[in-house]
Amino acid sequence: MNYGTRDLKILKTMKSINHFKKIRIFCDKNSINFKSLKLLKNDASKRRYYRFTNNSKEFLLMDSSLEKDSLRKFIKISKWLKSNHLSSPEIYIKDEKNGILIIEDFGNTKYSILCKKEKEKKKLYYRQAINLLILLSKKKKPSFIKDYDHRILKDELDLYIKWELNIKKNTKAFKSWNSIWDSLLNNISYKKTAVVLRDFHVDNIFYLRDRNKLEKIGLIDFQDSLIGHPAYDLVSLLQDVRVFLSIKEQVSFYNYYKKNAKINQNEFKYAYLVLGTQRLFKIIGIFKKLAIKQGKIDYLRYLPRTKQLIKYNLKNPIFNELKIWLKVNSKNE
Repeated sequence: MNYGTRDLKILKTMKSINHFKKIRIFCDKNSINFKSLKLLKNDASKRRYYRFTNNSKEFLLMDSSLEKDSLRKFIKISKWLKSNHLSSPEIYIKDEKNGILIIEDFGNTKYSILCKKEKEKKKLYYRQAINLLILLSKKKKPSFIKDYDHRILKDELDLYIKWELNIKKNTKAFKSWNSIWDSLLNNISYKKTAVVLRDFHVDNIFYLRDRNKLEKIGLIDFQDSLIGHPAYDLVSLLQDVRVFLSIKEQVSFYNYYKKNAKINQNEFKYAYLVLGTQRLFKIIGIFKKLAIKQGKIDYLRYLPRTKQLIKYNLKNPIFNELKIWLKVNSKNE
């Protein structure tokens, strides 16, 4: 059956109404005041979070109805993190069929907030987050988490090609871009050695003062975790486009990781640069796609910082061929 634009809008509205009915039924069933739900600011996903209070304690309702597979992954990885004495939100009630969870609310203790309010403790906060990454890199890999393989990394790079440069597949430019990245990625050793949270940035990390040791670090948005190179999460933290870390700070925190983790320094630095740069190109593609397809233009404000970080990374001679390609194919280079 073919639907016109108006019909599709009506269908979308009907689905939305039906889903809110399901949330209301869920709330009634679990003695939650539906009218008290307060929608929090959306992230880049299709999930929605609502805050509510019950018996003077705050909770979150996670609506993952459009991403039920992500919800199942969230539950499994949350359990694995807790088994390793790390802090993921407690799951109090789950309705996997409708994609709804009631989870612990970590409150307003995000790193993005604390590092601005408590600048004198910024070094402490970052070092504790890095200590967590070092611990993660040593943990036994769970069999249920998939590999962060070459195909996924290349698919993510395609987002930049499509949404930023509008270069079509099977063109000469696309093929040469692929060839350059094949070479860069193939030279990374130890690709699949650790659980990589993938969204390890200041808006997904919380500081929980009442807990001990590394349990002080609250983690969210880890459902897309894969088995990959430990450098990925470190560069996600230190080259986070949402917050400004000076080059001096980046080097200092990188050296802290290097000093406290047993790594092959040359290999790790190479992986850090390549995966960090891959990630930055992916971010541009994602943010442009969100703006064009979903009207989420807020993310565009991070693009200047993202491009600034790319420019800094590209100073390394390992990217000489990529720099030439960008000069020919990108108007912004």
